Amino acid sequence: MPKTLILVGHPDLVHSGTQTFLKEVATTLTDTTWWDVTTQPVDTSTQIARLQGEMRRYDRLIFQFPLYWYSMPGVFKQWLDTVWTTPFVYGRAGEQPPLAGKELGLVVTFSQAPDSYRLGGREHFSLSELMRPLDALAQAAQMTMLPIFPIAQFAYMTERERQHLLVTYAQYLSLPARAHFSDRVAWFQQWLTQNAGQHPEYAAWAAALQSQQDELADLHDTLEQMRQDEEQNGRIE
Repeated sequence: MPKTLILVGHPDLVHSGTQTFLKEVATTLTDTTWWDVTTQPVDTSTQIARLQGEMRRYDRLIFQFPLYWYSMPGVFKQWLDTVWTTPFVYGRAGEQPPLAGKELGLVVTFSQAPDSYRLGGREHFSLSELMRPLDALAQAAQMTMLPIFPIAQFAYMTERERQHLLVTYAQYLSLPARAHFSDRVAWFQQWLTQNAGQHPEYAAWAAALQSQQDELADLHDTLEQMRQDEEQNGRIE
């Protein structure tokens, strides 16, 4: 699993129910660290160099922020302009960029309906279009850009929708990019087992999921044996 650093930029983080929920999810994961960029000291070159060195220790960086006028909030942009210096992004002459080969993901929250940000939608532009400057930054640093993880209207989500968000967000942070369905199922089962201490019902869910996977595996083996038998009997051309 990748080591992930979540960089959160929010002008009123303490009162954000969305970010509180996401932080609680992140704390259940190993190899995942949460930074509030507004609390990171950047007054001296030594402090900036320390933050840059810390970021190099991770495989995946996540920019997480609410959408403010079609972009990231000013507090995040100011931090980014200060810490992501030209040498840190492009590398020094004759050297590879410090973040080359790492992944950059975007977790973007907004209060509009999910289909607002698309061609023909209320806002007329997709999130991918609006986030192009950050994609350009990733390309300059020779990073791999991950698909955007959008979160729309968290305050109006049902409990079932929030449970779904919990799982998909945790997987976005910790699973390898382009993970197969079987990998996601295995991850979910392991996550349920690890968190069963705080949520006793998770143990039963994990057992039920394992039972279903075993049944699917048995069905696959049965179908494969039937196919082989028919081939041997000459009924399949």
